[in-house]
Amino acid sequence: MDAFVVSMLVAVCSFGILTLSAINSPMAVEVTIAQIEAPMPEAPAPASVDPVDTDEIVVAPAPAASTAPQAPSVPTLTKPPALIPSSPGFISLLGDAQNDAFYYRSDFANPDGHYGGDWSPKNIKQSAEGAALEVHREESRSGPYTGAEMKTVKTYGYGRYEVVMRPSKGSGLVSSFFTYTGSYEGTAHDEIDIEFLGMDTSRVHFNYFRKGKTGASATFDLPFDASEADHLYAFEWSPEGITWFVDGRPYYKTIEGDAFVPRTPGSIIINNWTGKPFMSAWHGKPTFESGAAAHYSCISFSPLGEKTRACSDLFLPQRPTHAGQVTAQLTR
Repeated sequence: MDAFVVSMLVAVCSFGILTLSAINSPMAVEVTIAQIEAPMPEAPAPASVDPVDTDEIVVAPAPAASTAPQAPSVPTLTKPPALIPSSPGFISLLGDAQNDAFYYRSDFANPDGHYGGDWSPKNIKQSAEGAALEVHREESRSGPYTGAEMKTVKTYGYGRYEVVMRPSKGSGLVSSFFTYTGSYEGTAHDEIDIEFLGMDTSRVHFNYFRKGKTGASATFDLPFDASEADHLYAFEWSPEGITWFVDGRPYYKTIEGDAFVPRTPGSIIINNWTGKPFMSAWHGKPTFESGAAAHYSCISFSPLGEKTRACSDLFLPQRPTHAGQVTAQLTR
């Protein structure tokens, strides 16, 4: 009996040893490791993306065609123009003799183009009220008339331009306040205008040019005759466009993205003139009286984003009796 029990214990021990040997065998270890280290499926690599070109503004696709009438296409800018250099802001009272070094009095012939006579410095008369620019019926190298023009020595860019003026009266006359640059300065023809035709001074004309091509000009009826009293006219020029004002009230604005908005700094010019015969269809037959004058009393420029003293700070439709004394103090 003891021998039998001993035999059974030996058998049980032998079975346990064999089982442990099987678990710890090299084959079992290899299988276990293979299962743990099996490689996971790799994620697909991200698709490459080209960098966005920030120099050009992407235009969204046009919507599907509709039955509504479509507006005529207008050239638009692909990107906003950069800020352009400009001379500092200023204000000038044109009755001040100190302005002689600030403006150039035009003195040359106009054989070509649309002007009907020479520019004559003697046609510019200064007084306490400002500068009177006259047009005379007299022979010149360019035709049977002489006109008058003043232009700034420096050039100006984005900002607010103001003038206090009374245009000349009479068919055939044109009184202007504008910025200009062109071939004479070695640049493209860029221009922004405020103009009056002497045959109807109850209307004001706004115009602008980019590289010699005119934008959407506009004409407005005024609630007064501009030749009878001083009024404040202005325009603001920025990379986004141009807005014109009369006595502080906005009258006209260019459309968004208008490609005809100027981008070149120009001189500020005032002039009074009549044109060659082919201009009569626009400004009327020249029946004006010799010596008819356009009056300018104040011109100012404030650079974009700056608040400098301007004509609008001084101009009052009804001036006080001591206006002369105040003007003299401000001039100093």
